[in-house]
Amino acid sequence: MILKLRDTLIVTSIFLSGCTVTTPSKSEYRIVPNVNISKAESSTCKDKSLKVAQAFSDTSLMSRKMRYTYDEQQEFTYSESAWSRAPSRAITAVLLESVRASGLFKSVNNYKSRSRSNLILETNIEEFLQHYEENNQKSFVKVVISFTLVDAKTSTTIDNTTIKVDLDADSLNAKGGVIALNQALAEVLQKNSEWLGSLCR
Repeated sequence: MILKLRDTLIVTSIFLSGCTVTTPSKSEYRIVPNVNISKAESSTCKDKSLKVAQAFSDTSLMSRKMRYTYDEQQEFTYSESAWSRAPSRAITAVLLESVRASGLFKSVNNYKSRSRSNLILETNIEEFLQHYEENNQKSFVKVVISFTLVDAKTSTTIDNTTIKVDLDADSLNAKGGVIALNQALAEVLQKNSEWLGSLCR
């Protein structure tokens, strides 16, 4: 009786283990650009408050899925890599930090703030993507972001700019793309700070 019970348990365990589906865990990557923003010594915007609006973007950048293109025509999703936070939200957050660090404005608030602001900074993420070409022998990233400074009282555009940065990836994988995207985004944020500074002279 004991022998039969043991045999039954062994067969059951083998059956259950055969039905177990193992899925690879995804590597999650963060958008954390290393931005070196110089604090403004003087600014004509020191008496103005600014609100950083939630970035506009394609729906693919509102997802945590990490995508890439091949030869500019086909778009795919990495199966074992993902963003830890949707790029549209992550970029809005780091933009807020970089504008605050510039010291150009009296205060800088995020889009959830109920406080009234003199100015609104609108952002449109046109591209934030890794590309492959030449039969997967080369990988590079493109970051294209448009910025618009708006007078909150009149809802009129004060000025706008589009900043584009292309960088080669050091390695032909998702990690290489993430490193390059963070570097490219850091350049975009630096140039955005310079643009805002030119409007506050």
